[in-house]
Amino acid sequence: MKTFWVAIIMLVATSSQAQIPDQICLATCVSVDKPKLRVVALNWSVAEMLLTLGIEPLGAPQINGYKKWQTNHPAIGDHVLDIGRRQEPSLAAIASLKPDLIVGYQFRHQRLLPQLEQIAPTLLYRQYASSDESAFNYFDQSLRVFKAIAKVTGNSEQGEMIVETLHQTLAKLRQRLQYSKPITYAKFVGMGYGLRVFSDNSLAGQIIHRLGLNYHWTQALPGKDFTHLTIEQLPQLNNTLVLLAGDQANSEYITASPVWKTLPFVRDHHIEPVEPLWSFGGPVSIERMARAFTVAIEAHSHGANIKSVHSPDTHSSDTHSPEGSAEQISEAEHG
Repeated sequence: MKTFWVAIIMLVATSSQAQIPDQICLATCVSVDKPKLRVVALNWSVAEMLLTLGIEPLGAPQINGYKKWQTNHPAIGDHVLDIGRRQEPSLAAIASLKPDLIVGYQFRHQRLLPQLEQIAPTLLYRQYASSDESAFNYFDQSLRVFKAIAKVTGNSEQGEMIVETLHQTLAKLRQRLQYSKPITYAKFVGMGYGLRVFSDNSLAGQIIHRLGLNYHWTQALPGKDFTHLTIEQLPQLNNTLVLLAGDQANSEYITASPVWKTLPFVRDHHIEPVEPLWSFGGPVSIERMARAFTVAIEAHSHGANIKSVHSPDTHSSDTHSPEGSAEQISEAEHG
């Protein structure tokens, strides 16, 4: 009789545990009792991660911006609804999609959390470190977020495989590189910001470290992983190879200046162009960035001819007509 009641208690306990949904937590938590496949992305990085997993988001913000600034890798489909600005997405548009999950940034969407959670469970995550977190970096955070999205959508195994393949790719690229001098990654983002230079805790900086190389630039704006340098400040980029991303904004007010040609890294050919890259993405963006960096560093190491960074073929096709309003351009590189 005692054995019978023990068996009943164990059965009830097991049944109760089976009914308790998993909790997946980043900056906020969501309960998951079944895969959530009707997902709205509140930023371009989440859209990228979903598409990497083979899930087309129901909606995403400023889709033209995804195609331009994220560079449309993976390509976003025509059926994805544009839900408006990333800072102020249309709650009505999101609700009309009847999602079972919404994913976005804590720094941008925390203030909208009560309204978003009335529509669907909302998973927010941090993009940048707080002032007392020197060890926080976006490379690790990116993969943490990607795995969480994979789990909440029922794609944990696929997500793990994608991350493992990424690490294998980075290891192979690392074996190709023999370069000892410091490296810095930068890009023009328009709106008079000058040159955006990424810190060692940025995605770019951490990729350089994982390729076995030395990253030079350590300064960042408060709560960010990059800073902006005016043309007067650019001489600070000294004793470093500058990897300059393809021009997605009108940078000629700097590169056409007589001062540009006198900058040590320009004058001494310590600069290499790389294709336009997304600085806040997931595994796809990480691999694209690592491969682009490897090609550029190998070209520099082998003494390849250096292209002028203000020649026509280093500009994107829409260099002189950046998409969107001033607000869209000024926030373009925040995902």
